[in-house]
Amino acid sequence: MATLDLTSISKSFGSAKVLHDISLAIEDKEFVVFVGPSGCGKSTLLRIIAGLEEATSGQIFIGGDDVSDAHPVDRGISMVFQSYALYPHLSVYENIAFPLRVQKMDKPEMDARIKRAADILQLTDKLDLKPGQLSGGQRQRVAIGRSIVRNPRVFLFDEPLSNLDAALRGDMRVELSQLHRSLDATMVYVTHDQVEAMTMADRIVVLNGGRVEQFGTPMELYHHPKTKFVASFIGQPNMNLIPATVLGTDATGLSVEMEGGHRLVLPVEATSVATGDRVEVGIRPEHVTPGDGGFEIEVNVLERLGGVSITYGKLRDGTRFCASLPGDARVTEGAPLSLAVAPEDCHVFDASGDVLRRKAAPALVA
Repeated sequence: MATLDLTSISKSFGSAKVLHDISLAIEDKEFVVFVGPSGCGKSTLLRIIAGLEEATSGQIFIGGDDVSDAHPVDRGISMVFQSYALYPHLSVYENIAFPLRVQKMDKPEMDARIKRAADILQLTDKLDLKPGQLSGGQRQRVAIGRSIVRNPRVFLFDEPLSNLDAALRGDMRVELSQLHRSLDATMVYVTHDQVEAMTMADRIVVLNGGRVEQFGTPMELYHHPKTKFVASFIGQPNMNLIPATVLGTDATGLSVEMEGGHRLVLPVEATSVATGDRVEVGIRPEHVTPGDGGFEIEVNVLERLGGVSITYGKLRDGTRFCASLPGDARVTEGAPLSLAVAPEDCHVFDASGDVLRRKAAPALVA
């Protein structure tokens, strides 16, 4: 397979700029996911890598080769689209064989490649069937098989699971992760679903408004988001964001008073804020525990999911708040609920949406 390097990629449609100076280095055999809300530019960036869109500026390198101006066929990539794009009148075998017949490949080599792809994708007993006789997941596997037989340097996936139901999406996530390991391939995958991103990716590119907000491993993005956007986009349920006022700073960190009067001292560096500034305190629902910690919500909605109970309510000032509690937590809709959170589990964002860096743990003295 191959590395994939993007250097200062920008894209404009007329006066509208949709990608802003994007540079990324994707390692050989890495599974990277582009994630972000609709309209953030993730599919456009993938199509530029594939050669289906022309970048306004910037360069693309695959395996060290500059392919910025190369035809899609000459880039050594293969792309799986949201739509299966299968030929309904052809068998599974012929659908997978189609790109190889276009290349006029010898039949023994073609048969060997199709057999290997069918074995990997568990389609061996389906090769004589037509697409209409297959389930949605099986049709998507046929589309992936058509990519595998081309032996590309880089696989590209554009929201390939979005047409499947929730249960099948979960199964296909596992299958794609296994496929990545069995092929030892470089893969770039586009989705708007952060669960897909978190469960499959080696590293995630979070895009917002055509810009890279952060590029890192799933747990880096979860534990150390650089911006409020990343913090609120990664994690399910979404992070709670509570407006607060800075009361002061000292060696222990930042003292804040949140809406509703609750005060906390948070262990973060406070060089970019001053007393009286407005900030937002981020608290993940799963970091909240029942107890007398100064937070009290009135539970409006309770979702019992077996292992967890998701509670939705409001703080005294009306700020919405969500808590993810044990499944057997004693919670009642319409009743007050006292909650606690450890200061070290909180994130703080300044007025521009940038995170305040956490203080380093004190060194141990021998």
